[in-house]
Amino acid sequence: MLPPYSIHSGLISIFKCLPFVVLVTQILALKNGIDRGPISCDKGKSERIIRVEKGDFGEIRSALYPSNYSVDLYSSWCQIEIKSCSTCKVQLQFVDIKFPKCEEREVDIQNKSRKICIPGCDHLHLHEVDYPYSEISHNNYHRGKSKYISISSNIRLYHCMSNTTVQGAKKFKIKFEILDKYELKQGMVDAYQGQSSGFVMSPNFPNGYAMNGETFSYLIQNLDPYGHVRLLFDDWDVSPQSEVKVYDGLTIHSPSIVLNLHHRPVMLSESNTIFIVFSTGLHTNGCCHYSGFKAAYQFVSEKVWTDQPVTDCSGIYPMKSGRTIDFTGLASAFNTYFDCVWIIKRQTGENQPDGVVLRMGEVLLGDGWIQYSKGNYLEIREGITSDAPVRYRYTAKNLTKASPIFTTGNGFYIRLRGGYYSTDKLQYIYTTYKNVTPEGCPSHYDFLCTNLLCIDQELMCDGIDHCGDGSDESPILDCSVSALWRLSFRWSMPYVAETTTEVALKRDKPCHNGFMCVSGRECITKSKRCDGLRDCIDGSDEHRCYTKSTNDSQRLQRNVLNILSIVLLLVIIL
Repeated sequence: MLPPYSIHSGLISIFKCLPFVVLVTQILALKNGIDRGPISCDKGKSERIIRVEKGDFGEIRSALYPSNYSVDLYSSWCQIEIKSCSTCKVQLQFVDIKFPKCEEREVDIQNKSRKICIPGCDHLHLHEVDYPYSEISHNNYHRGKSKYISISSNIRLYHCMSNTTVQGAKKFKIKFEILDKYELKQGMVDAYQGQSSGFVMSPNFPNGYAMNGETFSYLIQNLDPYGHVRLLFDDWDVSPQSEVKVYDGLTIHSPSIVLNLHHRPVMLSESNTIFIVFSTGLHTNGCCHYSGFKAAYQFVSEKVWTDQPVTDCSGIYPMKSGRTIDFTGLASAFNTYFDCVWIIKRQTGENQPDGVVLRMGEVLLGDGWIQYSKGNYLEIREGITSDAPVRYRYTAKNLTKASPIFTTGNGFYIRLRGGYYSTDKLQYIYTTYKNVTPEGCPSHYDFLCTNLLCIDQELMCDGIDHCGDGSDESPILDCSVSALWRLSFRWSMPYVAETTTEVALKRDKPCHNGFMCVSGRECITKSKRCDGLRDCIDGSDEHRCYTKSTNDSQRLQRNVLNILSIVLLLVIIL
């Protein structure tokens, strides 16, 4: 990476790659940066905010530096907050730190501790202000020399004091400089080593970025002026409030596009340069729950990408209830190269599941899977990014009907790559669950599988084995197509005015104004449906009648009565 303060050393090569306005802004800012001079913490100034711009620099010192400070110069501790521009980051160089030894707290000081000040010890504590950067940036400094470059434009530095008169050196000096938030990636095709490649990532990936209105820039340059750049996003989990803009070209007149946040991007540049500008956007809660992006770039000599993958098959699915993920190759006589990423992601809010189970459903990976076996694979990671640990990796040699995979974490990252035909198919089934309690299944997860997993009752009788043991699709629950129509589909449809023909047809049916019990022998009035009383001999008039106001004990009692009634009906029939 080429730091902004040395941009003059690569000015000729970068001039043709950055939009002219951006380049001029950087040069002027760095040239006109203000020397803020020495800034010290004195008694009565425990909290101080320094507002700076790009190119500014200065020092933060202890009082009386280079002499030692004494306790009477401070109230108890000093806090300095540095706030810079939205395209800025802060570089700190700890050039001189000397504090008395604090043996009993040495472990806490050396480790990353979220304690702002450790009692009884003189030291410095640093962290970034915005979440989630604040979660990973807490650092203690006690002695030695080091450097810190911030992710964002806002950091806090604390001088923690022991309030003791222990003899020893007590002083510190820190140099700060405000840099531009951009990354430069350069390379070219090597005649011996082949294509050059790497990654660019959103800030704090994979732990999520702050939606604080900041902007990050990435310059990817093929040093071959006639070369090109390939770009494939392995991860694409970006907030609707964010914007990712890509410039393809050498000048301000070069074309630019704003990437669609709902479709995972893949692109091949027309020029030798791609310039990405990522604007995080603002979130009223000060935090987002998006991991961001990770893009793999590759420098190539020719504007040819014969196996450029189709990525439209990708998707992000909420870890809520359950559903299927289906893949089918394109309807073509020729194979197509795919790169599909499916993410099952935990959402925020109430009624969080205890976990999610992932099962492989239909597997028809044939001609393409075998013919292009060297480049084809199916990968499952326990997490929601490509950096998460791999649980399973399948190829043409070891693909079998895999066992169910459980996780109580944030979700799964599933990736299918390779060449496939229209006859190649793959299906995954995922189901969220809660563990059964002594009181029964909790709200919103009120169907108890035979294997004692509690799942959403809406998944019962949908033709998919969500329990994994088939109990949610069991014949004892009468999950035939006709029963499914009677039990669920009829009254879940939105109201549509009936035509004269439909009314006439219903008059010829025996239960057109009522509710037909599952047994098919009884027709009751609609007013008796879900009234809390069993009017059908099989109790089907009280099936799927749960509301938010139904408490756990009532729901458990009703489940027992329904099961007993069905068992009784089977005994009578047999």
